[in-house]
Amino acid sequence: MDKLILGLLMIKHFTVYEIRQIIRQNFTSICSDSLGSIQAALKKLSQQEAVTFSEYVEKGKMKKEYSLTPVGRQLFLDWLKTPIDMGKTKNMDLGKFLFMGYLPRKLQLDMLDLTIKGLEKELRQLQDIKNSIRLAEEEAEIQIYLEKNSHLIAGLLEASQASNLAESISQVAYFELKTLEFGIDSARFQLDWFKKLRQELELAEENKEV
Repeated sequence: MDKLILGLLMIKHFTVYEIRQIIRQNFTSICSDSLGSIQAALKKLSQQEAVTFSEYVEKGKMKKEYSLTPVGRQLFLDWLKTPIDMGKTKNMDLGKFLFMGYLPRKLQLDMLDLTIKGLEKELRQLQDIKNSIRLAEEEAEIQIYLEKNSHLIAGLLEASQASNLAESISQVAYFELKTLEFGIDSARFQLDWFKKLRQELELAEENKEV
């Protein structure tokens, strides 16, 4: 989660609640949106001098707005340049699938139905996110924000080596969209796979009864 937070802070300053909202709306398939987990990650990053914060009062409440330090920026870019390890993703719930043969067939089918229902929900949520994206408008909003916070621009341009700010923002948006499409395709593959498995088990059960 700490690297995700650093990535968000590359382009904008955020409060812990804003970070939570972004994760909840877009990245729950990558990490938890638990407030405790986010605060723990920010504490770790603060200890590493990777982030800093400024305090301000809004509607009578004191708020902390986090920003990236040069240390945090370098930490993030060093991590970003390492190869993507697709085998690193681990889901302990797959252990339930591994040992599902210990259950009676009816319960196997019931568990698969719940899995399919969960994947259908996840797929709908991801597709809703994609359908809600207004790329040109969002890129324009980010550009306006960065122009008002010009200290962020130099780091962004240096990291992306883009010829101008608009190109750099476009590159960031492109891969954010591709990550979402990866999630949609992954959910769709898993949904089709589990539906096929359920049909196989149901057919085997019917043949056994004949």
